[in-house]
Amino acid sequence: MKEVQPENYYCSHSMRRAVSSVRTLINKDVSRHIVLSDLARYAGINECTLKMGFRTLFKTSIYQYLLARRMNFSFKLIVSTQLKIKDIALQSGYESVSGFITGFKKYFGYTPGQLRENSSVKQQFTQKLSAINRL
Repeated sequence: MKEVQPENYYCSHSMRRAVSSVRTLINKDVSRHIVLSDLARYAGINECTLKMGFRTLFKTSIYQYLLARRMNFSFKLIVSTQLKIKDIALQSGYESVSGFITGFKKYFGYTPGQLRENSSVKQQFTQKLSAINRL
């Protein structure tokens, strides 16, 4: 059986609307614990269709999109507030501070604390943030 590739995948108007509603839901609140099955149920489509449709429409996976939104959100909080890293982690959808710091460092190459302490690092992050905002 031939596997359907995203570039050959057809999204009907109703499918586009369903997949777009998932993106809107993600954008509303990045702090929510999101499970693929819940997103599919919310959109009224099955998980496989949702994943394929999301990748087709937005050229990224649901996970990568959510990660980018969370990193974008946390970056803004780190540079524009004095909130504790623990509070930023929770508001960004992470259950543990260590998981957040590890994820942040993997994504940006620096820890949240390094970002706060170093203005030259902030400039580098601002460039990466511009790339994130294009998603």
